[in-house]
Amino acid sequence: MTTSIEEDTKNFLEMFKKEISIKNNSYSNKILISGMGGSGISGRIMEAIAQYEKIGEIFSWNNYEMPKWISSDDNVICISYSGNTAETLSAANKAHEIGCKIEVITTGGKLGDLADKHNWNKTKIENGHQPRAALPLLLKPLLYKLNFPDIDNIVNEVSRQAYDKGKMVEIASKLVNKVPCIYTEPLMEPVAYRWRCQIQENAKQLAFHHVIPEMNHNEIVGWTKSNPNMVPILIRRSDEKGEIRNRFEALKNTAWRNTNIEEIYVQSEKKLANIMEGIFIGDLVSIELAKLNEVDPTPVEVIENLKKELGGK
Repeated sequence: MTTSIEEDTKNFLEMFKKEISIKNNSYSNKILISGMGGSGISGRIMEAIAQYEKIGEIFSWNNYEMPKWISSDDNVICISYSGNTAETLSAANKAHEIGCKIEVITTGGKLGDLADKHNWNKTKIENGHQPRAALPLLLKPLLYKLNFPDIDNIVNEVSRQAYDKGKMVEIASKLVNKVPCIYTEPLMEPVAYRWRCQIQENAKQLAFHHVIPEMNHNEIVGWTKSNPNMVPILIRRSDEKGEIRNRFEALKNTAWRNTNIEEIYVQSEKKLANIMEGIFIGDLVSIELAKLNEVDPTPVEVIENLKKELGGK
């Protein structure tokens, strides 16, 4: 039986703390991480963090087949919680055709069968969760595979932060009947993207996101006119760099001078801990927003209907 999103969200930190037995790998050449939706966010996180940590050339892939630059010398890690994601299966088959070194992270399904058939390295994780709620279970094996440093300390750092329910309710209350526009710096882009997706899937409410400084060269102009139905959410790091801080403050004094904004500061020190703390806060807010919207956060019927329309592909 699949647990509810609300229950899984409450257990986010416990999932992240779970002991796993995964060997550290050494990868030569590029690493492409294939996945969609809740299974694809892990790749997005690692692609972002790879710009700041020496963990290799890592790319996220959220599409069918493979990018044209991939070669048989490159590594592909396919992540699908269900093991039946059409795009990820397509990517795995194409990577096999090219001759890439392939690994999978899944609960089983068709992807698990492909791994068994072709003798790919398979990491099987526990089932019974919605894919979007299983992020800690999907990410942690990836961290070990990539030989990411200091994993235990990162988990502990995320776990000891304060996650006050009253604050989550307060943030969510400001988003009711609004369109959240989530802004952050490039390192934290996966956090803004996750907030957007969780608000959409859990609270059944549209949301958008962008990054600073790129947003300053385009989307800022969209705030020229008053947007009373939209609310900027700024996801910031307590130790953000001066140039990013200056841009956020300048935005507050120009584009958003007459706009109510919401600012969330993550308190962790390590970069990956910043990301995971920000994601967990967003997950909690999306659950509280679902309650205020009087919707069940767990089902995503329109996604299932789309799959049926596509013939289950």
